Amino acid sequence: MVQIRALRDDEREWAATRYRELRFAASPPGTLALIAEQGGAPVGLGRLVELEPGVLELGGIWTAEAARGRGVARAMVAALLAQAPPGRLWCIPFAHLSAFYESCGFAPAPPPWPVSIAAKVAAVAAEGLPPAVVLVR
Repeated sequence: MVQIRALRDDEREWAATRYRELRFAASPPGTLALIAEQGGAPVGLGRLVELEPGVLELGGIWTAEAARGRGVARAMVAALLAQAPPGRLWCIPFAHLSAFYESCGFAPAPPPWPVSIAAKVAAVAAEGLPPAVVLVR
């Protein structure tokens, strides 16, 4: 069974290393970050990041390869949604993951987007990462 809890301060460097390996942006101070554990081992990460005032993004979802296909990402998204404040919640997944996020209640969001969302989409393209889509809930 997967257990999800807040990421402790002593685990933040470990999480930052996972995100660097994925070429994800670093978590800014004040980010709500969660970790998923199974059998005491970390198997997932996720976070809510305020990109600018009033613009909150759900992202940084990572699942250990050995734990994929076991519902870790879905449990992480559910835990983050439960902690998100009311209002719009943005998600910028790689295009091949959009159906998963849509199954979690997100919907495609055509431009114009908030400045920080547009900048993140541009940064993903500039980094040569897989194409991203913009979703909102």
